[in-house]
Amino acid sequence: MSEFLHLLRASPVKRVPLDEIKRCYFSLFPEMLNSPERLNRLLQALQGLAEQGHLSMPAAGSWERKGSPPLPNWVSVTREKTRANAPDYSDVAWVPELGFWPNLKPMQMADAKAINDFLLCRRDSLIPVPIKERSLEIFGDEKRLDALRTGTSLFAGRLSLRAIGAFLVPLPLPYRQATAPGKPVLVVENHNSFWSFGEWNQTALRYSAVVYGAGEAFRSTGQALNQVLLEVGGHGAEYLGDLDPKGVGIPLDFNRVMADQGLCVRPALGLYQWLLENGRTREKPECRLVAGVLAQDWLGPELGAALALRWEQGLWTPQESLGFEHLMTFA
Repeated sequence: MSEFLHLLRASPVKRVPLDEIKRCYFSLFPEMLNSPERLNRLLQALQGLAEQGHLSMPAAGSWERKGSPPLPNWVSVTREKTRANAPDYSDVAWVPELGFWPNLKPMQMADAKAINDFLLCRRDSLIPVPIKERSLEIFGDEKRLDALRTGTSLFAGRLSLRAIGAFLVPLPLPYRQATAPGKPVLVVENHNSFWSFGEWNQTALRYSAVVYGAGEAFRSTGQALNQVLLEVGGHGAEYLGDLDPKGVGIPLDFNRVMADQGLCVRPALGLYQWLLENGRTREKPECRLVAGVLAQDWLGPELGAALALRWEQGLWTPQESLGFEHLMTFA
């Protein structure tokens, strides 16, 4: 768990909120994102670090009221103590990219010095490579740069990954291709639907490929989707998810993140209309707390209004309502 602790300690605040805790953990263990044990494993990791004195958990009142299991809303991280007789870095020939070095904390200086040494040696031969490859080259530790970065920058945004010739590699998107080049791809949120839609599309040939979005992980897979479109000869991308606030928020977040790169997904309106007219509804009282404008932002005024009304009633529809048997008769 040392890498997890490094990531938590890289947070600019001592009291690390739950969203940041999850980001740190699942960036190290992306394979756990869709595991039913992911929250149990995260809690066990936090408890292990707490037992070793690296962090402290809040009192019971600062834990989630729901959850299986409930998680702490924050943890307080114990910082590494500054060593006595710290090295003097004033005589180092700092590269311009690290001109902010006097503002760094003592615990950051050794990492900055390692990056500085790397840049001095590689000034004229810097080819962009995946972040873990660059991290291993600089630190002898493939996960160290992940521990240092916030978003896509290092040292609280002062140094970009691009400056050291590194980039984040998105998780690959599983897809099932059909012989329908030139048609859009369909991204589905859930993994059972991926099988059903992929099987149906082999004969329907409505999409050049069906892609598994892996739930919330899809928010950060823009470049991977571009790669799928290139490989299957697809033209544009549609998205189908659950008719609940999370299922609607995922593609909207994806489009916001990828707007500057000209990549977006469109709602698969015909499939959403079928779900609204024929899908099985389930109760989810928290839907009432979400503004209906979110539904209209994704589905447009007509279908969005119908979904917003469903949310007002505390109801939602799983995308699995449009399963394989229905798809085989779907026009």
